Parts: sequence; structure tokens; C-alpha cells
Amino acid sequence: MVAALGLCLFALAACGGESEVTRFQPRTQSPTATPTGAGLLAYVSTQDGRPRISQINRYGSGALDLSVPTRSTNSQPAWSPDGKRIAFTSARDGPGDIFLMDSDGGNQSRLTTNPAPEGFAAWSPDGRRIAFASERDGNGDIYAVNRDGTDERRLTDSPALDGAPAWSPDGSRIAFESSRDGNSDIYTMNPDGGDVRRVTSDPGVDFAPAWSPDGSRIAFASDRTGNSEIYLSDADGSSLVRLTDNPADEGDPAWSPDGKRIAFYSDRDGDRDIYTMNADGSDVRKITHGGATFFSPAWSPDGSRIAASSSSEGNLIIVLFGANGSFSTRLTDKPVPDVSQAWSPDGKRIAFESYRDGLAAIYIMDADGGDQRRLSQKPGPDRRPTWSPDGGLIAFESGRDGNSEIYVIKPDGTGLQRLTANAASDYSPAWSPDGSRLAFTSNRDGRAEVYTMGRDGGNVVRLTYAVGAASELPVWSPDGSRIVFESEVAGNRDLYLMNANGSGLDRLTDSAGRDSSPTWSPSGTQIAYVATSDGNLEVTRLDFDSGARTDLSTNKARDSSPVWSPHGGQIAFISDRDGNPELYVMNADGTGVIRLTSDPGAESNPAWSPAQ
Repeated sequence: MVAALGLCLFALAACGGESEVTRFQPRTQSPTATPTGAGLLAYVSTQDGRPRISQINRYGSGALDLSVPTRSTNSQPAWSPDGKRIAFTSARDGPGDIFLMDSDGGNQSRLTTNPAPEGFAAWSPDGRRIAFASERDGNGDIYAVNRDGTDERRLTDSPALDGAPAWSPDGSRIAFESSRDGNSDIYTMNPDGGDVRRVTSDPGVDFAPAWSPDGSRIAFASDRTGNSEIYLSDADGSSLVRLTDNPADEGDPAWSPDGKRIAFYSDRDGDRDIYTMNADGSDVRKITHGGATFFSPAWSPDGSRIAASSSSEGNLIIVLFGANGSFSTRLTDKPVPDVSQAWSPDGKRIAFESYRDGLAAIYIMDADGGDQRRLSQKPGPDRRPTWSPDGGLIAFESGRDGNSEIYVIKPDGTGLQRLTANAASDYSPAWSPDGSRLAFTSNRDGRAEVYTMGRDGGNVVRLTYAVGAASELPVWSPDGSRIVFESEVAGNRDLYLMNANGSGLDRLTDSAGRDSSPTWSPSGTQIAYVATSDGNLEVTRLDFDSGARTDLSTNKARDSSPVWSPHGGQIAFISDRDGNPELYVMNADGTGVIRLTSDPGAESNPAWSPAQ
């Protein structure tokens, strides 16, 4: 998994797998760099049947379960060579930093203090230095620091993603994963960052390198055969051997101190558990037994214990257990449906819809999940909040009056105002970029049509007239001059474009399936949308200048919910190509697909943090 930290894809997630796994995810190509502050995604994740709002960076790490009031996000344990201390990643004070603690969980202290996401701590063999991955300079790179926090140095400096450092046993080399040559491969370098050598060269994604105790071999994970398996090679990349071979995903190899066994995670029995095997792949033994998601195993120096990351009850924790599975000790420490997350324009707060008090209500929280407050007080349901561009108002739908109406409220919970008032259903409010008007859908005239109104509810204008059986879900262009919307026509669903005053109607798609979920590129020259192709859902891009249509995702799966990054370089989307609906990002041309989450639940509704 190429190291990654900084994209806050908001995922309301019982991020029970990858959301909870604050770690770099496998990738096929380095994504387009996104300026710091614009790399977070919020999304909805369903675990144990309960949707939650989660956050993750564009590389698949730094995941936070935001909307669970009490949570712990600690992962990636790494033992010190003397077995007395454990370095780990924690998001308790931000998107992710390196912390230290005693081997019993006591005396916890913060080692790194940069506002960017950081993780994958790896001790030098003498216990003096800790290598780690950080996105502080805009993309994933490798750094090293003394165990007391002094003498911090940057070891790699490339526009690609570098991560998952691992020291050789003699301290002379550091193995790491990098996408500098197009896809993720394993490399080694000197401890000062010099003499970089490429170990693997395969079209697949190679990640998570781990040195054998004698330094002669490197175990790693790779999806070169379609799913993630464990491989072994000599330190120079020769004598490649595949150790695992089944339809499951397996990764995070970790050598026992005597070099005889390798621990790894696998979901071969349904849950993601920790297993061990001989160094030749034989004698596979299951160490953990479901009930949670386990990953990132790390052997104690004496080989008697294994520390691992675990997702449990919405928290990300570190668990210690015997190498034979004989005991388990938890070292670190209101699940409800929370959905429809919406970033404030300044990126500091998130409005969302929650069922924690019964019917859906509008809540607000800080971007790190703190200071959660209920805004709408009257029994609703109140749903789908959306911020005005100036951040002064939040519009939402409400059923408090017996039918769906549109309201606005200030972020402090005052100034509640009803904007629509009729016996029909008014829904899907969307602010114009200048904040002066709201587009919405209403069936007040007998069928669903698109309307606009002033921010005070006045000056209502009907824009569509019987385009199809139902016209709805308007989306403004970035400059506010045009609106794209969906309409049911002859049993199909197609996309239409019109000027903001309803003139210049243009049918954008005309297919036998359903085209939906349009999202504008920041430049306003393209839209991405979901098209039905051969029974599958695919993300498609339409270029307004050339009229060209490009299928960005082509596989036998359901790809949906595309969302452009604030600077237009990437598109986040949801796909069930690997089983469950998970969160992915890709470059705007469809290359560089990265899977960000991997858990037993279902992710949905990605939303990028605003550009800063």
C-alpha cells in the first residue's frame, strides 16, 4: 500500500476495515497531487447495520470515525528492539501522528506534532531512530527522527507516494513502497535516503515490505494476480516465491524474530483475522477468531506476543495477544446512523443528519469530530443539510409539517426559517455558487420539476416543464450560469443541461439505461456521472467542449457516487468491485485507481473537504 495520509474523504463510516485501518492502501499509479487542505474525504460507512460518518485522506490512511461520540483511533503498532516500548499511529490529536507507549499500554506520549497525517512507524535496529511516512510536504514521503523527537530528517523527495518504511536488521538499508515508476513497487535505500534501488518491477501493486531477521529476504504483499497475496524474494528482488494462494485478500507480512514464521492478515474465513505460517508458506494457523477486524501484526522481540490493530465497536484500537492466540489484552482505548455529511465552506465544520435521538435531525461537528451539537430541535425528520457558500446558513429538508419542505438555519442553531410552504413535496435544495438562490425539486404543479427561489424563499421560478415524467436533483455549474439535472424519459433516466433561468435546454445523455449523479468538474468544462452499461454501473466523464464521453471505470461491478476533488485532479467514487461497496479515488482520466477503505460494511456518499 503506497503510503498515504492526507485526503479527507469523508466517509460516514463504521469504517470497520480500511477506515479503521489507518494505513496506506494499494494503488496502481500515483494520484495527481492535491494541495494540502484539499485532500480529505468524508463518507458514510455502514458497520453492524449502523451508518456512521468517517473521514480519510486521499491515500487511504488517517481514517477517523467522526460521528461516534466516543472513539479511539490507534493503529500500526511497532515494537522497539528491546521490547519495552511500542510506537504507533494515533489520530487522537489530528489526522494522525506517531506516539510511543510502554509495552503494557502505559506512559503514552506524542512523538511527531505536524498537522499533516503521519504513520507507519519503524524502529531502527539499535532503537535510536524511528522512520515514518508523512504527507507534510504535500505527498507521501519517508522521514526519520530520534526516539526523543529530535533530529528529524526527510529521506525521500519525489512527487510520487513513498511509504511503509522497514529497516533492515543490520540498519544499513530501509525498504519502502513507492509509486515513483508508475505503480507501487518495493525499493530500498540507505538510512540517509541515498542509493535508492528498485527491488520489484511488476504491473501489479507491491506493498508492505518486511525484512527477514537475517536481512537476506523481503516478504511483501502484492495484487499482481488480482487479489492481495504474500510473496517472498531475496533482498535484491531475485528468487521470487508466492507464499499464499487463495481468493482472499492477505497482507501486512511480519517476520517472527527467529525467522521461522510470518504473521499476516487474511479474510479467507470471512472476517479479517491474523494468521501465522512457516516462512515457506506451510503450516498456516489462525491466531484471532472474528468479532473484529485485525491487521498490522507486529511480533514482540522475544516472539511470544503479537500486537495488532483492531476495529472494535467503531473504535480503532491496539490489541496484544499470545503468538499462539492464547490470550488477548486491549492496549488502547453510541453507534447510531449518521449520514448526509456536508463540509462548511471553510472546511472547519461538518453538518450531518443523525438518528441518535430517534427521528432524523440536523447536527454539526468540528472537522475532527469534536463539539457535536444538534441544530434542529423540533421532531422532523430533518434531512440532507447543505451549507450556503458564505457559511452563514444551512438549508435542509424537513417532514415536520407532514410533507417535505425546505428550511434554513444558522450554524449556531438560531434563525430557523421555513422557505417553502405548500401541500406538495419540496426537496433537494442546492445553493447557487453566489448564495443568492436555491434550486430545488417540487411536485407542487402535479409532477416533479426543477425550481429556484431566493435565499429567503421568495421569487420562486419554475425552470422545467414536462421534460420527462419527473425532473429533479438540480446541480449548479461552478460559475452559477447553468444547471444539470436528471429526468425520467420513457422509462429511462437521462441528464439534461439548461441555463440558470431555464432556457437553452439540452439533452446530454440518451441511453437505454439510467444516467444519474452528475457532478461538475471545478473548471465547469466537464461532468462525471454514473451510467448503466451492460447491467453495470460505471463512472463516465462528459467533456462539454468536445462532446466526448469517456468511461472512466470499466469492470463487472457497480461504480457510483463520483465526486471531483476541489482542484479537479481526482474523482472519488464508491465501488463494489472487490465485494463490499468501498471508497476509491482515481485520476480524472480514470488512471491511478486507489482503494481507500476495506471493511465488512458498506461505504457511500463521499464528500471532499473544501480547497484552502
